[in-house]
Amino acid sequence: MDHYETAHLEWWANQATCLAQIPVRVTATADTGVWEAVIAPTLDHGALKDLKQLIDSGPCFTLRSEASAVVVQAEDFNGLDRLRLAVVPGL
Repeated sequence: MDHYETAHLEWWANQATCLAQIPVRVTATADTGVWEAVIAPTLDHGALKDLKQLIDSGPCFTLRSEASAVVVQAEDFNGLDRLRLAVVPGL
């Protein structure tokens, strides 16, 4: 997964309940297993606030593209419209 225009982050409360699906454009960084994600389209203020709460509650998301999915840890990177994603080992 080097670069995807159509991917999204999913935040799951449990195995059956997905609380958020956030569309992102993802680009791999020089670090293996690390991506930069740009939220696109841009979220409004309320949705960004909700995203911040999800990241603070548990930063693990599923990064899903058409071809694959991987569990990542998200942290804000230059504001909440940009996220740094790192693979969670062993998941």
